[in-house]
Amino acid sequence: MKNARTVLGLVGLAVLLPPVIADACGPDFGPEPRFSVVDNPDRPFSNYAAGRLGILRRTFDAPYLAFAFRSMMGIPTTADEQKHLVAGWTDAEGRYGPDPSWARDQWTAVRQEVAPFKDLPQVDANQMVYASNDAYIHGDAFLHAAATARALAKEWKQRPALLKEWVGNQDTVFSKGCTLADPAPGIEDSLTPREKARRQAERDYQAASMHLYCGKFDEAAEAFQSLASTADSPYRTLAAYLVARTRVREALFLQPDDYYEARTVDEASLARFTRAEEAIQKVLADPKLREVHGPARRLLSLVRLRLSPATWRCELFSRVLEKGTGSGLESELAGLSLGSDAEGNAVTCPGLKPRAAELFEWLRLMSASASEETGAPETPWPAKAYATAVARWKKSGHQPWLVLALLSARADAPEVPQLLTDAAAVPVESPAGMTLAWRSVQLLRERGQLAEARARLDAIPLEQVRDQLSTDNALREERLHLANGWDEALRNAAQFLVEEVVLAPQQDGSAPMGLSAARATFLESHVPTRRLREWAALPSLSPELRRQLSWAVFARAAVVGDDAMLTAQATTLAETEPKARAELLAIVGRPTAEERQFDARLLIMGLPVVSARVEPARDRLANVSPKLDLTEDMSWYRNGWCVPGPKNLEDPLKTPLPFASPEERADAAAEWKALNEAGSSVAFFSRVALDWAKAHPQDPRSPIALFRAVRSSKRGCGQNTPEAKKAFAYLHKNYGKTEWARKTPYVY
Repeated sequence: MKNARTVLGLVGLAVLLPPVIADACGPDFGPEPRFSVVDNPDRPFSNYAAGRLGILRRTFDAPYLAFAFRSMMGIPTTADEQKHLVAGWTDAEGRYGPDPSWARDQWTAVRQEVAPFKDLPQVDANQMVYASNDAYIHGDAFLHAAATARALAKEWKQRPALLKEWVGNQDTVFSKGCTLADPAPGIEDSLTPREKARRQAERDYQAASMHLYCGKFDEAAEAFQSLASTADSPYRTLAAYLVARTRVREALFLQPDDYYEARTVDEASLARFTRAEEAIQKVLADPKLREVHGPARRLLSLVRLRLSPATWRCELFSRVLEKGTGSGLESELAGLSLGSDAEGNAVTCPGLKPRAAELFEWLRLMSASASEETGAPETPWPAKAYATAVARWKKSGHQPWLVLALLSARADAPEVPQLLTDAAAVPVESPAGMTLAWRSVQLLRERGQLAEARARLDAIPLEQVRDQLSTDNALREERLHLANGWDEALRNAAQFLVEEVVLAPQQDGSAPMGLSAARATFLESHVPTRRLREWAALPSLSPELRRQLSWAVFARAAVVGDDAMLTAQATTLAETEPKARAELLAIVGRPTAEERQFDARLLIMGLPVVSARVEPARDRLANVSPKLDLTEDMSWYRNGWCVPGPKNLEDPLKTPLPFASPEERADAAAEWKALNEAGSSVAFFSRVALDWAKAHPQDPRSPIALFRAVRSSKRGCGQNTPEAKKAFAYLHKNYGKTEWARKTPYVY
């Protein structure tokens, strides 16, 4: 009866699993975790816009690659251009697209600050959101209103009635009202001529904006033109641009409903877009309006793409290489495409100027579509990419071709030694420098020149990868493979989740860490349990990943039968997992290795959160919340562990860690084999429970183990498995009158 007395302490934590948590529609997990950038650069985009390109990827969208080309060619980007690039890229890559809510909130806050009039109606936030979305009021309108409100609050400090009138009119504009309120009687009495002029200019501008948002395009254009023609109007320049913007909005809003299906412009739309282009060209032709030439070029992209798409697509290759185009650069880069035209034909651009033709060819050879499968290898390089890049580099000395040559090179290509020498001469802080340095390290390692590869890697300053997480991950990958010992390798084993720092930053501002599927498989197959335990203890490891790995080490030791590691890790976990402390110490106190192994396996049978595999991505156990219930069997989440797909079961030991001893390599291989032979947690638990019950029929733990094994099949990998069926049948045949059989009416 000794087992009967101790079993209650052992199974107290997990014996009664709580009700399964189910969600009929599934939770919103957000975007798939990424450990390297795919189609856009690292965030924050300000680094990329400033020429700190990090490591270039073939899968970047054409606008990002084109910007990299111009940066590597030494074309400067002004602070104004950078600001608009960052804003445009942020909108383009946002999960929900462009969103004016931040700007709208700014306006609301400033309005409350400068106009706390008690008799002024409060803004209905929901109504303003609805109206502004319905009228397609852009964020810049709210920011302009906020800036104007602050300026007028100072200018009209002694004229509160004027400020109150202006704020009330602005509320009307943003609520999609189509008529301004009549002026209060005598409001202009005692005003100076300057105050009268400013009041009228503001009222006229608000009236013009009101017409625009109400769809009265002719009235809006006429009103903006009147402001643009008034020499002393503070809106002269902006209004001239808004005439063009009004005509563009008119052309876009009045397109036939089937435009996006037909992709053809009807006669009436053609006339409207033509009129819009004339208004834009009028702005661009006036040097006095240079302040708004950038946004006018943005409008031109919208119009020309509809009037003459084929011509405009080719013209963009020249325009994106121009200097000082302001906000126009972002929109013109956004319009770049190497895809097909409306008829499905590949884009060709004969007759381009030399530099534009060079960009076109470089993009054509450099670009590759991103795989739909996360972590999938890139497509092979075009056959002529390497030869063309080498020839163009030798002839022109332009760095984009050196980048392309190195990226597409095979390690054994005869030109590689000279290319590596050329790359070493490029400063790592230059736009092309990081890509060249990283790829040089890769090629040197692949050529077996490990000392040279380490030296090149060590020469990369750490500050060059600050805030560039995917670049940091790529360099960590090389440090892992070039490490001189386990400590260095394990310090570089974890990876940053490259977009989680934006979506879900840590409280201390650091980026969350995890493991890609490829990295998890590599570590699981190359690192023995003893070294995994050392890794989990490293101070540099994030607390979330440490908890996940600590349990994985314990479970792996239980599965593969490593008693020394099992005992040591159970002792360690007992100090960090108070809810499981009693069960873990009970395992340590068992007199034999066989008893300790079974009790450990019995424990993890009741802890669906725990996995014996090194789990990738955003794992549910990478969570330090004290509220995390290790016993929860949850729908839509991992419960136990699965068998890797056939692709991941291929022999991964062809690239052993160079510092690992023969014994460590053998241990890692044997443990990897044992893990795979164990199969999924459902199958493994069922076999363990069945074998123990047959060997120890009177042990009170036997029916508990069978119950847990069958229960694990409900949300674990593999339902209706032969192993679970056998465990179910044995439970009911031999322990049919126990509470464990009653809790298991059927197999899943």
